Amino acid sequence: MSANDQQQLQNLVFSAELNVENENLEQLGPIIKTIYDTDRQEAFLEQLAMFVRKKEGEIERMCNSNYQEFIQSVDQLLKVRQGTVNLKNKIIDLNYDVQKSGKKVASKKKELIQTRRIQKNIDEAVETLQLCLHVLDMANRVNHLVEERKYYSALRTLEELQTVHLRKAIQYEFAKHLQESIPVMQHDVKNAVTKEMKEWLFKVRQVSGEVGKIAMEQMKLRQERWKLKVAKNPDLRSVPVSSPIEMVMNEENEFNIVNNDHVHIDFKPLYQCLHIYEELGKRNEFKSNYEEDRRSQANLVLSQSFTLREGNEKGFEAFLQDIVGFFVVEYVIVHSTQNFRSQTEVDNLWDSVIAKVVKIITESLDECHDPNLFLQIKFSLFTFIQTLEDYGYNVHAFTDLILTVFQRYSDMLKQRFLEDFLQTLLYDDYMPMPISSPAEYEAVVDACWFKEDHRISQGYPRTLPFSQAYPSCCLDIKKFVDQYYTFAEGDSRQFSTVDDIAKQTLDNLLIEHVNGVLTSKLESQNMSQIVQIIINLEYFHDACGELEKLLKSKRSSHRGGQIKLKAAEEFRETSKKAEKRIFELVNSKIDDFLELADYDWVPNSVQAHPSFFLHDMANYLTAVISSTLYNLPMSIKIFIYFNALSHLASSLCNLILSPSVKKINANGVANLEVDVTFLEHFARKLEDPNIADAFLELRQIVTLLQSDNVEEYLDPSTRNRKYSLLKPTDVINLFDKWQDQPLLAMQPEERVKKRAMESVVRSLRSST
Repeated sequence: MSANDQQQLQNLVFSAELNVENENLEQLGPIIKTIYDTDRQEAFLEQLAMFVRKKEGEIERMCNSNYQEFIQSVDQLLKVRQGTVNLKNKIIDLNYDVQKSGKKVASKKKELIQTRRIQKNIDEAVETLQLCLHVLDMANRVNHLVEERKYYSALRTLEELQTVHLRKAIQYEFAKHLQESIPVMQHDVKNAVTKEMKEWLFKVRQVSGEVGKIAMEQMKLRQERWKLKVAKNPDLRSVPVSSPIEMVMNEENEFNIVNNDHVHIDFKPLYQCLHIYEELGKRNEFKSNYEEDRRSQANLVLSQSFTLREGNEKGFEAFLQDIVGFFVVEYVIVHSTQNFRSQTEVDNLWDSVIAKVVKIITESLDECHDPNLFLQIKFSLFTFIQTLEDYGYNVHAFTDLILTVFQRYSDMLKQRFLEDFLQTLLYDDYMPMPISSPAEYEAVVDACWFKEDHRISQGYPRTLPFSQAYPSCCLDIKKFVDQYYTFAEGDSRQFSTVDDIAKQTLDNLLIEHVNGVLTSKLESQNMSQIVQIIINLEYFHDACGELEKLLKSKRSSHRGGQIKLKAAEEFRETSKKAEKRIFELVNSKIDDFLELADYDWVPNSVQAHPSFFLHDMANYLTAVISSTLYNLPMSIKIFIYFNALSHLASSLCNLILSPSVKKINANGVANLEVDVTFLEHFARKLEDPNIADAFLELRQIVTLLQSDNVEEYLDPSTRNRKYSLLKPTDVINLFDKWQDQPLLAMQPEERVKKRAMESVVRSLRSST
């Protein structure tokens, strides 16, 4: 062993002496490892043996120095050993006894362990049974919750059962079966809530009519309140109900249509069903089914039958109330749910329903022929439209229906008043209307637009210019306008069209029937009747102006412009026809007088007095103007004079120019001059002296034939001044007929005149 190893071993032994409890194994390990690595085990063992011997020697020396104490210690140890042997024997005996007793304890312990194992199994079995019973109880509780209509709780219970409790018992067969039955049970919950929702839909269908009735009644109350406000403030006349202005001014606009003293709709079944379907992830399925169900209910409402005959208006109102109630419920659902019933879907359903509603009502209107019933229908229809508009539905599709309603009503009114007009006009006596008392006079003034005429006597009895037909027709026209605008009351949106229909219908009534009947009466030979027709036409023409004012006062306040009735011009034209008819009758009488004329155009002498037929004719004209035509305006009477005398003058001109008159002489022209002078004198005594111009052509003929210088006709300036109305062909005709004594028998001046006439004729013929 090397000195280093020896030193390490010695250090180890030294350390052991200092600290007996510390074996210094940590230091020994590296030394032993080094010995083995250097293959010096034998040297180490030798050194170790030397170390042992050294230590034994030290022990021996220590024992020798303490022998007596050692002997005593050995004796004591022997005594202890003997006690130990005895104690060991006792322990062996005791152990035997313990072993003997332990066998019984071990047997009991085994029994106890087995009992505890059984108890544990029982506890586990009980726990498992309790778990299974809890699972089954929860499954059974789902059915009870469904029966109690606690569908959401039933779904939550199924979810808890599936996600928590069944997982603990999934090793059991019944749990697996129950796990597979969860979708079926969810489906049962869905079916149950769907069934309740279907029952709710049926109940809603039953009370929809009542909901619609209440909604329309509330709208009527709003209409009445708005009428009172409009009456106080006419500027609001063009503002409809449901407009922003009306809603702001309406203090009593809050009323729950679906929850009040008369009807109560609980939407819980719908919301609950929607919630359940959402939880099951089948919201779209529910939306589709609900939309289909509501569409079916809408079709069921539209399938109702009703007739618009007297006494059957209740069916029509019930039809409208059902539709209003249906869409009020839809409105509530849209605004009380989120992303379930969109406004677009409801609007699409509304559009499909409204088209059918318009068609049904339009066809049903064909059955209604009573204006009073039609008025009730109109008010119901307008309330229906305004109610739905108030809930945000688009009612523009009703525009054509509204126009149809107004047109039909105006036609019915026109037909009803037409019968009155025909009775009045056909059976009128066409005589000035007699008035016997102030009350009767006031009644006439109220009935028509009559203004006092200074020509009418102020006492009683008195006569008015027009006949009985005029105030009667005016009264009916006022009634027509009043009834029509009573019918139109409340429809400010359609006022322009309503006004146009009123104007057109009134025009048609006046033109086709009033004016038409009066026109047909012009075929009469009774001049007094025609005169009265002219007077009536004059008043009807003036009444058109008053009617225009009346229509303007009735029209919407926001419309401007003038109202012009075509009937006024038609009455004016008919009046002209009537005047022409009088001209025809007067001229016919003139022709009768002309037939009495027996002119001798080549007499031997000149008559001293005008022709007798002209006296009779003048007396006739004077008499007819002052009696039969007395009530005509002076302008018309003057024109009748002028027309009659112009006709007479034209007839006399035609007479002298007629081919039947072959010859004329100076005496014949002188006699004609006497008649012309008489007629001119008669005309100048009339109201308008210009009437005498009717005989200007005759006067020019007489003047030319009696002129000593007939060649002056060839002078253009003289012709235009003195003979402007004489045509060259007529002058040739007259000069060709001129005959006096044979040329040789004539006086020199007569021969000159004859030659002058011949010269004029030649000149005129050559120029033409």
